Amino acid sequence: MRSGALKRRSYHHGNLRDALVEVSVELIARDGVATFSIAEACRRLEVSPGAPYRHFTDREDLLTAIAIRSCEVLAAHIARVVDGETDPTERLVRAARAYVEFAAMNPALFEVLYTKDVFVGGNAKLTEPVRPLVEAFLIPASEIPGVTGTHASNLAVAAAAVAHGYAAFLPGGTFSDSPDALAIAADDAACATRALVMGRAALTGRPGESTVALAGLPVQTWIDIVSETER
Repeated sequence: MRSGALKRRSYHHGNLRDALVEVSVELIARDGVATFSIAEACRRLEVSPGAPYRHFTDREDLLTAIAIRSCEVLAAHIARVVDGETDPTERLVRAARAYVEFAAMNPALFEVLYTKDVFVGGNAKLTEPVRPLVEAFLIPASEIPGVTGTHASNLAVAAAAVAHGYAAFLPGGTFSDSPDALAIAADDAACATRALVMGRAALTGRPGESTVALAGLPVQTWIDIVSETER
């Protein structure tokens, strides 16, 4: 929703921090993250312009809080979709499907998760919240028989990129405006992920592999984090 007016919401008591996150998500859903301002969130909540700064240092800090919520919602959805599946290929496929579904159901959270205001230069506050998302792709990729080391990281990044691509195409009407658009996009992302697994031999290492980033950190850094956690 990027048009129309949002009702002003008076804020009287309770958790101002959470209220700011909620109203910010609503504003971003309407207008996009590029034009979002803390001042507008204050007007919606009818609080003083300085009130948010008791909870957030700046706009980037507020967007980071929204990105953390995005990670939590996405991780929970992936966990539900993958739940009970033991085959690593199917876990990777289900993670890709869940990613597309999340983006369609939570467009504002999806947009904030990848805004440069959040990930520019890396954001230490997001390392732990993002880790379950990276693990959802990296761990099953590494458990597929015959996939090890660099091939696993290449496959994980490729699967995440495919899922992100389908998710990004969906709002633009690539999969039509029919009620089945989400199902079509999710199915296509799943099929493309299976194709990546089948053609994984082509995903060979390349010069500069260690510089490839995933969610703001080099892939090798994520591999080290996940490996340390598993120990």
